[in-house]
Amino acid sequence: MKKYLAYLRCGFLDGCAYRQYFITGMLANFIQAVVLFFVWKSIFNYQEVINGYTWEIMKQYVFVSFLCNSIFSMGFEMDAAERIIKGDIILDLLKPVSYRAMLFCRMLGTAGMEFAATFVLVGGIYLFVNGIQYLDFFRTVLFFIALLMGMGVKFCIQYLFSLMCFYTDNAYGVSKARETLTNFFSGALVPLAMFPGILREAVNFLPFRGIVYTPCCIFIGFFSIRESIFNILLQLVWILVLGGLGTLLGKKAFSVISMYGG
Repeated sequence: MKKYLAYLRCGFLDGCAYRQYFITGMLANFIQAVVLFFVWKSIFNYQEVINGYTWEIMKQYVFVSFLCNSIFSMGFEMDAAERIIKGDIILDLLKPVSYRAMLFCRMLGTAGMEFAATFVLVGGIYLFVNGIQYLDFFRTVLFFIALLMGMGVKFCIQYLFSLMCFYTDNAYGVSKARETLTNFFSGALVPLAMFPGILREAVNFLPFRGIVYTPCCIFIGFFSIRESIFNILLQLVWILVLGGLGTLLGKKAFSVISMYGG
């Protein structure tokens, strides 16, 4: 346990040391959120309700989705690819710790720094724009649980994509493909309820919705309490499924490294 706590601390220190990457990433997400805020505002000037969303609900969604998308925003595909190319990945695999658990602890430590900074920024702006009348204690507790589960889902997806770096040198393409899929299908850009019928039904069967859409819908009250609990359990199921898939594909990827290493 102490070994993983050490990695957790290293992740936090890395996040603080390379905070310029986080700041630029958060700034990009913030600009995106501001643009979406005014785009939706102009749309709701001509229509009061869109697929069950009013302007008051959408205002909350934009800010909460920014919070969800900014936490755990740093991917590790590029770092994994660099260690593979240099051969340093062998040192990680030989350590008496789980490679995946090591990555998770490092990313969790970084996410702690991200959460602290983003929560203060978004919380202040949210209270200024929406006030406290929409806050509900029980829903807020469920929201934070869903947020943690969403981090788990996002890590599992990132881990699966990082395994592709064992087979290709194009880590940038892998990272951008994951980022594009995550942003679009998680509801970070557009609420999934706005998708056309067939696509909306298809997206509901994908794990991406648990990253942003589920926590947001819980917080803004779009889900009932029963639906909120069901969707949190669904996030847990996806973590188990993606975790099992990561174990199987990880063994295959690690064997490729062993083969090339002689």
